[in-house]
Amino acid sequence: MNGIVMIPVDQLHHHPENPRKDLGDLTELAESIRKNGVMQNLTVVPGHRMTKTEWTAAARAEGADKASAESSYDPENAEVGDGFTVVIGNRRMEASKMAGLDAVPCVISDMDHKTQISTMLMENMQRADLTVYEQAQGFQMMMDLGFKPEEISKKTGFSETTVRRRLKMAEMDPKLLKQACEKKGTERQITLYDFERLSQIESIKQRNALLKDIGEREFSWNLNRALSIQAANKVWKTVHKKLQEANVGELNRDERYSGKYECHYNWQVDLAKLNPEKKFIPVDIGQLQTGMEQLFFCRDDTTLNFYTKAKKQPEKKQEKSKAEIQREKEIADAWKMITEDEQRARQLRHDYVKDITVNTKNALWMLQWFMFAATLASVNYASPRDELKELIGVEESVTWQERQQKAIDGVLKMKLEEYPRAILLFFEASSKDSFRYGSFRQQKPKYIKNQVLDAEYEWLCSLGYSMSETEIQLQDGTHPAYQTEVEA
Repeated sequence: MNGIVMIPVDQLHHHPENPRKDLGDLTELAESIRKNGVMQNLTVVPGHRMTKTEWTAAARAEGADKASAESSYDPENAEVGDGFTVVIGNRRMEASKMAGLDAVPCVISDMDHKTQISTMLMENMQRADLTVYEQAQGFQMMMDLGFKPEEISKKTGFSETTVRRRLKMAEMDPKLLKQACEKKGTERQITLYDFERLSQIESIKQRNALLKDIGEREFSWNLNRALSIQAANKVWKTVHKKLQEANVGELNRDERYSGKYECHYNWQVDLAKLNPEKKFIPVDIGQLQTGMEQLFFCRDDTTLNFYTKAKKQPEKKQEKSKAEIQREKEIADAWKMITEDEQRARQLRHDYVKDITVNTKNALWMLQWFMFAATLASVNYASPRDELKELIGVEESVTWQERQQKAIDGVLKMKLEEYPRAILLFFEASSKDSFRYGSFRQQKPKYIKNQVLDAEYEWLCSLGYSMSETEIQLQDGTHPAYQTEVEA
């Protein structure tokens, strides 16, 4: 390392591989430099490392075509002898230009290419204003240099989990990721949690497709659906094999609506939450009721439905018309759609509550809603008993004599961040989590107002929750599965 030398600012160039692309507002720094000068020297290396744009322009000036000029770019070797490249101090360099300085203090270093990159990364990765996109790209560059996630964690101060999640983000389309991180004016606030959940999608193609919608109203809805289908697909091979081994027949979609089979909705299985090692076939073939003869299955995206032959098979002369079959299909599809959408809406509400921050500013507001929800549960003779026992740590094995003291201790030890979940439990205990009723699936679901669920949404929205378009349709009666006046 040499001593400090004054180098003219017009001889200094930005490093093309600096992870920090946006230098931010330099006004205050420029004013400080104008008054006090540059208080900390810059670190530079000899030579001008050209950007891809500069390299391409130079190559084309020498007669190369655009494609070959761009493909020949290698930042490690794209260097000309004139000037210096800044490794540390890019903001100070630009602020000095704004302040009107002709030269700035620099230390000229002979570090090799790998050391230059790692030095810039270490210098920048701990900055609070670094964007998620820049973090992801920076961590990936460190991986490319041979660092392991645990080494990156130690050097940067980020947890290893955060490092791995950012590396997962770096696998996405860089252009789409950059656009997503810089999105403004979206229907809902984009959070790091959005990106972290998106990184759980294993298909890069699907992840990039969902990335386009981040910040939009339906993003969480579509992401939850994609994650559910992904979870269902993971267990399906095992599930399907066990169904075959148990001699459970498979129905195609058309057969389901032929009138020859009866769907047992109380036997439905959620594949996204299924442990295939546990029993999931609802009844053994030999234990079927008289007249059922055979058990069948049919899979939707995330749901496994079980059927048996209808007890009374329609005679040929009484076969249903195409219109009747189509009507039954529409009714079944409507119930399937609304049931899945209600489940997904409930999951969105629970996911949001997990991340609500309770602090001294909103604690009183939270307490008011706590009382409101608990009162609703009380007047409706309902109580989220089992869920509350789990929340406050009263195990089922605790004796009746000890239970009261355990409950008191559990409530007193409740953390602020656990209050929102308790509120949600009281809301759910006092009313069903849907806006419909129906007649045993013999007709499409009918819309009915649900004041308790309306209040639950009002509470969540007051804390920043953004309802998806589907949730709004469920709430206001415009969901396509609802029965219309013409169908009544």
